[in-house]
This record gives sequence, structure tokens and C-alpha cells, in this order.
Amino acid sequence: MKMSPIKKIVIGLAVITVALSLITANNMASVMLIVASREAGSSAQQSVQTNQPVQNQANNSQSSSSNNNTANDNTATNTPETTAPAADNNASDNTANDNAANSDTPADNNASSDDKAPADDKGNADDKAPADKNDKAAIVAEFNKAVNSVKSKAKTVEQKGVTNYLAGQTETGGLKTIYNTLGGDSWLDGMLRDNSQGAATYTGADITAKFPVEGQTWSSKLTADDVKEANRSEKNGVITITITTIADEKSENVKVGEGHAPKAFNVVLPGVVNDNIPGIAKSLAGTASMAYPESTAKITVDAKTGNVITADYDMKWTINFDKMGVVLPFGTKAEYTVKY
Repeated sequence: MKMSPIKKIVIGLAVITVALSLITANNMASVMLIVASREAGSSAQQSVQTNQPVQNQANNSQSSSSNNNTANDNTATNTPETTAPAADNNASDNTANDNAANSDTPADNNASSDDKAPADDKGNADDKAPADKNDKAAIVAEFNKAVNSVKSKAKTVEQKGVTNYLAGQTETGGLKTIYNTLGGDSWLDGMLRDNSQGAATYTGADITAKFPVEGQTWSSKLTADDVKEANRSEKNGVITITITTIADEKSENVKVGEGHAPKAFNVVLPGVVNDNIPGIAKSLAGTASMAYPESTAKITVDAKTGNVITADYDMKWTINFDKMGVVLPFGTKAEYTVKY
């Protein structure tokens, strides 16, 4: 039996809703979105199996998906964390080498065991900075050394905020009409911003869990080959380093510590999205692939100690449902202050 257009719209909206919900799965609004999307998928699946009309179910499901900011009921459900998975045993180790940094880092930043990156980061060629401090490889090495020390040395990391936003033009395929009816890109951008995070303070194990790269004992495994542009400046005893990564092409198989952006940013993995799409929706929309356009990290560093003062991240991530022609370009900005 052919699926009606209204059912396709309901399921398609379920796909978009699930994707949005994954941004902050611990947010109650997100919980409601996932419940609504799964109910939409369940209703459509039941209709296909019984060959019975489901116009009313479709309308109800559409209402559940579009009225995203309203709690539909008091049902509680467990949602997946968007946190990156635990460190991949196959991921290559990367250490900031203090002995090589003597000519590239501030003169007073003498090598010591406290300045070393976490113990599982054991050497990468790009941690040995060339003599020119403005050389791209040297800047990347200095960036790695500084941010990798946050998780081993910082007493507290203060999160100023994590803001989600629409980072480009969406492509909604056959959902264009209903998407525009809901409010189009401005509606989606509003949903993203509503599902952002405010201020928080992390200490101890929470620094490892939350500060990029979340869940890992390291913060950067970037090499010069991962970086499109690297800039360094120094003024009044403060070093400012800005890194822009090379764009990662879309893929269904992305792991933390691989590619470009996943080596230094908190990324949403395609597997997290695919694991939470209702079966009937997945059969219609296909599996999600993820692309990471050029992303930027900016840190300020104390020239005397080599310690990170502030860290700002602007990470771009795009969800693609090729089978349905849906492209959702998102961005996440995160700001941190580090204290020792």
C-alpha cells in the first residue's frame, strides 16, 4: 500500500524533531520532542501494517511535532546523551612535547611534568614546533600543548554558555511546505537557541566529561594537515591563538579523534542520530550522515605559564538525510574560562 503524503510529512517532521532533540537530551522539552516523534512513527507504522486510514492519527502526530515547545503529557523517557563516546582504543595518541616547545612557547614556560598532556597522549610530529612561532605547524603544536593541559591542570572550568543556532540554508525536500508553515528557518533557529545551555562550573572529572573533547583525557589531536588557517598574536603577556579546521565531508561513519573537527571539538556523531530515529521514519528518510564544515577554536594563553585563560569554540555540524533531501546545517558556540 502506498503511503499518503500526510504520513510522509508526519514522519519527516519526526526525523527533524529527533535530530533537534539530540542537541540537549537532558532538557525536558527535548524529551517531549522525542516522545512526539516516536509516536508519529508508531502511528504511521501501525497504519501501514493494518491498511487502515490514519488521517486523524497523522494530524495528531503532526500537531505533536510542530508544537515543539509544549509538553504534551507527563510521560518521562530516557534520552541518549549527545556526549561523544569514550575514547576509541584505536585512536592515535598525541602528546604535547615540552622538550620541543622550548623555542616555540614563551620563555618563562619551563618544561615540567605538570605541563605535559595527559598520559595517554604519546607523541605526534606536530607537537614538535618549528623555530618560527607563526608557522602553521608551530601554532597548532602550541595550541595542542595549551588545551591538552586544561584537563590535567585546571582546578575549575567555567562554562559561560553553549549556544546552538542555524548555521546556513536548510534543504527540506518534500517537507518544504509544512516546514515553511511552521515558520521556516526562523522557527528552527529559535528551537535551536531554546535548546542551548547556560552557565555552569566544572571541576574534577566533570572537566574531562564536558570540556572539549568531551569524555576524553585530551582536548586536541590536531595536526597541521587538519587545519585550514592558524593565527597567533601576543600582547601584554597574553597569547591569542585561532585555529580553523578543514571541512569534513559528510559520512555515516564518524568517530571521535578522526577526521578534522572530531579531533578538537565536541561533535554530534551520526550514530547518535541514527540510533534514535523510529524504524518507520528511518525506512522513509534513510540513515543520517554528518558533515562538519570549517569550525573555529580561539584560546587565550598566559605567556608566562602556558595556561589557557579562555577558550571559545564555534563548531559547525550538518545533518544530511539524502534519501529525503533534507539538509540541516547547525552550529554550536561554546565559551569557557579556565582557572588553576
